[in-house]
Amino acid sequence: MSMKRRALFVHDGPRRLCKDDMMLHSELEVRLPLGNGRYVTDLDKLTLDRANGIHAATEEERGPWDPEADSAEVDIAQLMS
Repeated sequence: MSMKRRALFVHDGPRRLCKDDMMLHSELEVRLPLGNGRYVTDLDKLTLDRANGIHAATEEERGPWDPEADSAEVDIAQLMS
């Protein structure tokens, strides 16, 4: 099986708004023509639409931001136990 994966990381300056992974089987992808022999897949279009939607959100929709939470060190050993 061949899968296509798109990882979406949306940032607003130092603030990470979203992290998401999307996967689709390559046999199920739909190619949308752009012209001049170029195309874009439906997964690529969905990824861009999601990023645009997140960037268009208001501050209220984005929620409160704690700068300390984004810069906190993560202890991998503690997470794995």
